[in-house]
Amino acid sequence: MSNLFRREAIARRSRALYGEVRLRAPLPGWAVAALVLGSLAVMAWILFGLDVDGQTVWSWLRG
Repeated sequence: MSNLFRREAIARRSRALYGEVRLRAPLPGWAVAALVLGSLAVMAWILFGLDVDGQTVWSWLRG
């Protein structure tokens, strides 16, 4: 029974037990920059632009 398959096929099948190797490229620089700038913009809007009861969050934090 062990002579039914080539040694290469058996070796490849035994490596498949550990899962497939997937090579994935990292995120492009512009995507990382867009995520960082977008999150900074949301944080700035929350601190300086969000108006709750006539007062911004930044002025409330300053006391």
